[in-house]
Amino acid sequence: MTNESNIRIKLISFFIIFNLLFFSVRLFNLLPPMKLTENNASLPWLFSAIELIFSIISGFIIQSKWSTWNTIIDATHEELSSLRELYILSHHFPKKIQLKIKDDLCNYLSFILEEAETNKNLSNRSAEVDHAIFKLEETIFSIDYTEHPNIGSMAFDLVRKCMESREKRLQNTLHSLPLGVKVFIIFATYSSIFTSLFIGVTSLVYDYLFTSVIALLAYGIYLLIDDLDHPYRPGQWHLSMNGYRKILKEIKEDKWQK
Repeated sequence: MTNESNIRIKLISFFIIFNLLFFSVRLFNLLPPMKLTENNASLPWLFSAIELIFSIISGFIIQSKWSTWNTIIDATHEELSSLRELYILSHHFPKKIQLKIKDDLCNYLSFILEEAETNKNLSNRSAEVDHAIFKLEETIFSIDYTEHPNIGSMAFDLVRKCMESREKRLQNTLHSLPLGVKVFIIFATYSSIFTSLFIGVTSLVYDYLFTSVIALLAYGIYLLIDDLDHPYRPGQWHLSMNGYRKILKEIKEDKWQK
């Protein structure tokens, strides 16, 4: 199922449920319009207070998750850039060392891609990936730097940068919303939608129009927060593994070979 299809199904399902709720309340007169209209001097202000609290909390969470999202993107790009530069640099080493670095890089990238297939959130540290990056580090450390003083130092810096970027990526991936915050934002979302039904509007058309817009906006904010909280899960904000696949393909094809 594509990302767009998944979002579309969620929106359609929500809209169907909202329509059932709205027309059940209005047609069965569960909230008498006359009673609601009589309280229009106070209910809109109470509803505005609820929406203000919801918007402040949502804005704070979105800003926090957006910052985490940008950090993960930057760390991923730095990791991929380091891997690419390291393999390009390896062509200046003897053939034996070059092939060993190539094998270690391919193993590292392959294990990351395998981990992405089994653990969509990539929230757990993989022993196979750890071992692969350790083998790459060992290969770089085993190089005789007296024979390659300049490029040896550059290779060491690239491996260190790759490991630092990977650690940053893993740490920020673990920064998911606490359960209490998730429950609270869900409660705030549906409270905003439900309390909007208490605003008395004489015209049923206007009532449905504005209430449905409020419901879709509130639910959209929730979907945005939930999407940002799962960066590796398919969605509108989805960190795909295409960058790792691309570099793995480039290394296997050895496109930088002289």
